[in-house]
Amino acid sequence: MLDRSRFPSDQMSTHLLFPDGVNELRMMGALDGIHASNPTRSPWLQLSTNGEAELLERWRQSGPIDYCMCVPRTIQDIELVTSARAAGADVRERHRLVGVLWRGGRAVGVRYADADGNQDDIEAKLVIGADGRRSSVASEVGAFRPYRASRNGRGLVFRYADDPMYGTREGKTIYQWRDGDSIGFMFPSAPGPKMLMLFMGAAEEATEAMNDQEGYWQRKLAEHPQMAERVAGCTDLTKLRATGDTSAYFRASSGPGWALAGDAGHFKDPVIGQGQRDALWSGRRLAEVAGPVLDDPGELDLALRRWERERDMECVHAYHFGNIETEIKPVSPVLVEIVRRSGRSRGDGPDIGDVFGRGRTLPQVLTIPRLIGGLSDALRRGTGGEPVGATVRGAIADLKVHLGVRQELLGRRFRYSGVVVGSEHPDPKPPAPTRPVARISTDLIVHDNPTETVISA
Repeated sequence: MLDRSRFPSDQMSTHLLFPDGVNELRMMGALDGIHASNPTRSPWLQLSTNGEAELLERWRQSGPIDYCMCVPRTIQDIELVTSARAAGADVRERHRLVGVLWRGGRAVGVRYADADGNQDDIEAKLVIGADGRRSSVASEVGAFRPYRASRNGRGLVFRYADDPMYGTREGKTIYQWRDGDSIGFMFPSAPGPKMLMLFMGAAEEATEAMNDQEGYWQRKLAEHPQMAERVAGCTDLTKLRATGDTSAYFRASSGPGWALAGDAGHFKDPVIGQGQRDALWSGRRLAEVAGPVLDDPGELDLALRRWERERDMECVHAYHFGNIETEIKPVSPVLVEIVRRSGRSRGDGPDIGDVFGRGRTLPQVLTIPRLIGGLSDALRRGTGGEPVGATVRGAIADLKVHLGVRQELLGRRFRYSGVVVGSEHPDPKPPAPTRPVARISTDLIVHDNPTETVISA
């Protein structure tokens, strides 16, 4: 494994793992080490909409895990690297990818530069790009430009602080406040009393936050009075971190001798907190699928294609969930009523939290009868000052989006490049590759003892 960083290396991330993601860490052998950093285990979700409706749910269990964790990457990545080395990986820090090696149209390794700039080659049976949204490996294999993408509407702004309610039930709860067109979050974190506070308003707010950190922060707390009450008295606040560039995409993620894992191949809006879980899942499944057939190039390429299709089916419903959530619009009266009704059904087990915890998909949670029932309740109870006609039109538009998502999921088409209107907002100017594609031929080079895989992270 080649990584240009030296660990620990901080990364822009909201760090949250729902139970299914924590279970991935367990299966990879990293969870015990992460527990040693004393992260708070969070078994509850509390969601509030405009201060009118609120629910409290426990997370659905995934394997033996029934809690969330929010652990900074400086802690997580050290334990993942330690686990990789314990499993036999040769992890080389401060090593930079120079290019992918090719023979007969097939990726057969990489050329790299070490910390001193010295270059060398590694021949491999499989090259994996696990190097994020601006993946150099994706550029090298000609897959950088997504075949499907949707621009984001929200940005994210976050900071850490010490939680005055550390150790209480409130200090072990994941909070989500939806007020107007903005969303506020609080995640108990690590180590010890730390918590992460996060706002997701319009993407343009990221620039505002960096230009006037404390002014922005106070303005957002005023927009979310319940959040302001919950975090009052917090101490040791860090500086703000922010980004307004979180557009979603799918890239072609497999080819002759290569694959793209995690954000290198697929990214969804972080408003739903699924990126780390899907990166861990996709890496594990890639290893399980490719490992048995590494010695047979033909079977390996078929296995990689099957893995990519499985990855798509695993992630596409969450991709649409993120697209829907990233749209900047006020909380709908229909959603308020769905939350209100869910909050009265606490004895029925996990519910709305399942769509975040991946216990069920978005269509399985927001069913058509549930959407219609929410509209009926809103019309009967009142639409919170919104004109009735606007509520009905909004509900019909949302229903069309959900029907479009269901149609796509039923179709199960590979590398589908259509648009689900209302979910996707295609960007007319897709990003350019990080650098020109430069294929390095090894037709006249003979390498002894090729390694099984090389990962550029």
